[in-house]
Amino acid sequence: MVEIVKEIMSDNITDPEFAMRGKLDRATLFELADNIKQNGLINPITVRPLASGYEVVAGHRRFAALKINGTIKIPCVVRELTDKEVFAVMAAENLEREDVDAVDEANFISRYIDMTKLSVQEVAKQLRRSLSYVETRLAVGQMPDYMKQYIKTGELKLGSALYLMQITDDPIRKVWTDMAVRDGISVRQAEYWLHGWKMQQLPGAEQTATPPGDFEPSASAPVQFRCSIDGEMYDARLCRTLIVSENNLGIFNAFVSEFRKSPADTPLPPNETSATARR
Repeated sequence: MVEIVKEIMSDNITDPEFAMRGKLDRATLFELADNIKQNGLINPITVRPLASGYEVVAGHRRFAALKINGTIKIPCVVRELTDKEVFAVMAAENLEREDVDAVDEANFISRYIDMTKLSVQEVAKQLRRSLSYVETRLAVGQMPDYMKQYIKTGELKLGSALYLMQITDDPIRKVWTDMAVRDGISVRQAEYWLHGWKMQQLPGAEQTATPPGDFEPSASAPVQFRCSIDGEMYDARLCRTLIVSENNLGIFNAFVSEFRKSPADTPLPPNETSATARR
């Protein structure tokens, strides 16, 4: 199909309502504007007609760069598109671009699902992406703002964020995320930290607000349990589960109490007392 390029006054064109990028980077926009000024606009932008003018469908960055240059008439391809078709065009143009971060992709896919009411499997097929890709982006959409910001700035790897997101205690997750950014941890380290945190959720595990300072991929998570008998801390691998009926908890606690008494606190049996007295 041959598409006709039409020049449209810039004042009659609006930014896309469902833009893929949350915010355009000003530095790269000025670079693009300078490039267009020197070499011209190679590909026209795509717009769709609205009641009040035209809306950008593809070429949002080019449109912004043209406005920086003060371009009055902008070369456009006009297409009649529904909202659903607009999303498809935007996806085709932007999902392959390296400068679109996972947070913007997550917001875009979430809006796409809300608008189309399609299932995750159907969206993956429409966007020509794997089911895992779509599910991962939806998981990003559920992350707290501080994690999203770190992902957008590139300070936190997406893989690391997906592991840290599984920590359900947000104050602890925030501390560990900040440390991950500070130390530049690998995805493998984030998985290791998550494993340690999960171990700490088991009954009797010692809670910690910070992840381990050292990391050895071949070592198990440094988790310790407090023994219910002597109250001392032991390596988790040396601990065993003890099943006690609720009806026998009193007996168990009494036993533990007696076990923990120091020798000086324990009265000698009558026969040993009398033996000592005879000496």
